[in-house]
Amino acid sequence: MLLRGVLARLARAQAVHGRAIVALALIFTLVAALGLPEIGLQTDLSRELPSGIEAIEKLKEVGAEFGSSDSVIVIIKLSDSEISGRVEDIRDPRVARMIEQIHRNLEEEREVSRVYSAYSIYEKAGMPRSMQESRALYSAVPELRDFYSRDLKATAIYIYSDIGASEERNRAFVDRVREIVEGSEKPPGVEVLITGTPPMRVALFELLIHDAALTMSMAALIIFLLLIILQKSVIKGVLVFTPLLLSVVWTLGTMGWLRIPLSIGTVGIGAMILGLGVEYGIFVIKRYEEEKRKGKSPEEILGVVVPGVGLNITGSATTTIAGFLALLLATMPMVQKMGSTLALGIFYSYLGAIAVNPALIAILDRRGYLD
Repeated sequence: MLLRGVLARLARAQAVHGRAIVALALIFTLVAALGLPEIGLQTDLSRELPSGIEAIEKLKEVGAEFGSSDSVIVIIKLSDSEISGRVEDIRDPRVARMIEQIHRNLEEEREVSRVYSAYSIYEKAGMPRSMQESRALYSAVPELRDFYSRDLKATAIYIYSDIGASEERNRAFVDRVREIVEGSEKPPGVEVLITGTPPMRVALFELLIHDAALTMSMAALIIFLLLIILQKSVIKGVLVFTPLLLSVVWTLGTMGWLRIPLSIGTVGIGAMILGLGVEYGIFVIKRYEEEKRKGKSPEEILGVVVPGVGLNITGSATTTIAGFLALLLATMPMVQKMGSTLALGIFYSYLGAIAVNPALIAILDRRGYLD
């Protein structure tokens, strides 16, 4: 059988050139690791929409024809604090002056295309100097009601900008809006909230980083501890876990080099690769132990383990990869990316288990670490 012959030759190479194979794996890991800083994060949900659907295509056409706009909304609302001189009505002239200050400062920003707030009306009708004037203006100018909540406890400032999909520009823009808002003179008894698409993307950016790190580190820790417990040896646990960890670095590094971003669909890829790929290394070391108990040398053991176990895990890995590649037929780009990256991760897990793991086991066996 062709595959068995290939695996038999691989076993002989591992027996003779085990250190070289491990060194090559480490070099490849280093090259892949250089791609890790290039991994992007996809928080623009519009890019995860499928193509070929009429409603979505028309939306893209409208955006191309008239331009797209990202909006940040600043909410100024009454707080629950009990302090003297606090604002009791959001139409208070002190709040109007705060709105004016924020509005004017935002209009000076290059990234801002338009600001829309109660000041847009006050600029023409005149700024209220007392609560009585404010109430009169509110009654006389119906357009003012568009900016105030029905219970008169909150008002909104709408900020429009076409900053595109760049995560850096989104973060910088939100930070600048927050800086302007926090630098304004805030009367007692009010609080300010910032929301909208760019702040939401910044929040998603931070959540993706947090979730990717948390899920992968927790999965790695739990799997590593379980391997030590199940193998009843720290060294054997490390032997199974090391190629598995390398496969995660290879996968994420390849994503960086190929500019495949982490998104909501792929944020948990590290944990999934660890969970799905760990069995390959377990099969290899368990079969190695069986042959070692028969008194065989590392070279003889590799000649049995690699072709035998290799055939089995090749079939397992191939069917798993095929299942994930089937996700490329999905309509949603998010699902397609998840399928391709998981297929790549399983391939790397297989490669680590069949090419690196046996060579590493044989090296440590010759040094007496598996006795």
